[in-house]
Amino acid sequence: MISVLILPFVLFFIEYVLIEKQFKKLIYIYKKNKIIIQSVIYFPILEEFIFRYFIFQYCILFGFNDIQFILLSTLAFVLAHVFYQGVTSVVKLIFSVVLGIIFLLTLNVFVTIIIHCIFNFLIYIVRNSKYNYYNT
Repeated sequence: MISVLILPFVLFFIEYVLIEKQFKKLIYIYKKNKIIIQSVIYFPILEEFIFRYFIFQYCILFGFNDIQFILLSTLAFVLAHVFYQGVTSVVKLIFSVVLGIIFLLTLNVFVTIIIHCIFNFLIYIVRNSKYNYYNT
């Protein structure tokens, strides 16, 4: 299942970098769009593996129930966001609880990764639109 996430990047790399020899251009594009790439792709993948998958495995290992899993994963998720978003990250409670429930219903971290990526993309679009609106 992880190949579903990795395969498009590998194919893109093969086509764009190896065949078209556009490595420098790719590095430039990455540097210019680093924030969106990190917030829409890297962080959701990393966060879902940590706050859903690994915490779920921990909960199974120690015999925690579903409610305890949701509470633990939500607490960890919100606390992690407090460090770089401040107190406003408390609004992440609802989002984290919903993702925890979806993970329990599907037992598939890739479902929560996709939802998290789309959510972060929408947040990025809204914030970028506000920035552009007030700066024009």
